[in-house]
Amino acid sequence: MRKILLIIFLAAAVSVQSQDNTISLKDCFKAAYENYPNAKQRDYYKSINELKLENLGINYLPQISFKGQASYQSDVTKLNISLPAIKPPEMNKDQYKVTMDVKQLLYDGGNISSLKETENRQVLVDNQKIEVELFSLKPKINDLYFSVLLYQEKKNVNETLKKDLLSRISEMESRIRNEVSTASNLYILQAQLIQTEEDIQSIEIDRISALKMLGELIGVAIPENTKLEIPAGTNIIFDNDFSGRPEYKLFSFQKDQLNAYSNSISTRVIPKLSAFGQAGYGRPGLNMLDNTFQPYYMVGLTVSWNPINWSSDNNEKQIYSVNSKIVDSQKETFDKNLKVSLEKYKSDILKYSELKKKDEELIALRDKIVSSVFSQLQNGTVTSTIYLTELNNKTQAEIMLATHKIQLLQAQINYLTAKGVY
Repeated sequence: MRKILLIIFLAAAVSVQSQDNTISLKDCFKAAYENYPNAKQRDYYKSINELKLENLGINYLPQISFKGQASYQSDVTKLNISLPAIKPPEMNKDQYKVTMDVKQLLYDGGNISSLKETENRQVLVDNQKIEVELFSLKPKINDLYFSVLLYQEKKNVNETLKKDLLSRISEMESRIRNEVSTASNLYILQAQLIQTEEDIQSIEIDRISALKMLGELIGVAIPENTKLEIPAGTNIIFDNDFSGRPEYKLFSFQKDQLNAYSNSISTRVIPKLSAFGQAGYGRPGLNMLDNTFQPYYMVGLTVSWNPINWSSDNNEKQIYSVNSKIVDSQKETFDKNLKVSLEKYKSDILKYSELKKKDEELIALRDKIVSSVFSQLQNGTVTSTIYLTELNNKTQAEIMLATHKIQLLQAQINYLTAKGVY
């Protein structure tokens, strides 16, 4: 029921966002976590765990069994007594009995409790593996999300260029009507306008394609007119705190599970105490010399102990100990690979920060150049071709700035994601 309510809430949230035509990166994470097929396995593992614990608990209940037997034997016990007027009883060679046996475990040395603990540890490991798999979606979501953002920003830059061209074309048409400029200058601007419109159309097609791939990954149909929110920038702390990564919790759960398995072995050699009872009806009963059908019963206690297992338990403990060392080595390998990834993201952050500063300086200069050349165009000292060359240079610089801004932001988010804090 809780899961159904959560899905309804998520669908409502996406619906509201679609009406606003915006969606955030964290919304994508949340949708992916709820809609990814393997997320359903949590409920399956829970059901399996409950059934296994119930089966283990049954061992504390009385164990009842019914048996029936009919037999014929070639010989029976006889009393070889020869006394006057006394005839010893003779047993029948055909015998019958029906019994009900009851066995109640009284003390098992903690064996069932330890087995329950191992099952609980198993479900923690299984669920954490799902968390690790779901977390692995985040880098993929980041890549698609920021690729859409990049197309979005490139489109915005080209839309601005289109507005500038329309304004310049309008001015040029006025100058031609006043016979201040030639038609060739207008044609050059109009050709550039068509080229810009083609670029905008191409970028839009790529943006929609990336948006559909993002929607497929997170399991939500994202409308084509949806705008992705640009995540807010954040101050990055370069440290070695990776505790937010789900893999570390998985390593911890795996070691706890192995310890639980190892501890359960120790309970095997503890003596087990049980009570038993048997009620039966047959011929003969407990009195072997009575040839009539008789009811009977028997009650008592049993103790079982297996102190010698020829070191098999010790070998099994060593196996779990070796497996624990394997988990340690996996954790060490993960640490190393994670540090390499973080260094890469750290380098990207520093690189794009510097490039962004240079882009801003370059755009300031390109803007001055375009303004100067446009004045010359108005005065008729340069052609539209020269003006467009400088305008395109400025546009490319703006596209590079937008690109480096998005790349810087993605590097920051990738760094935080890799640390497990985003």
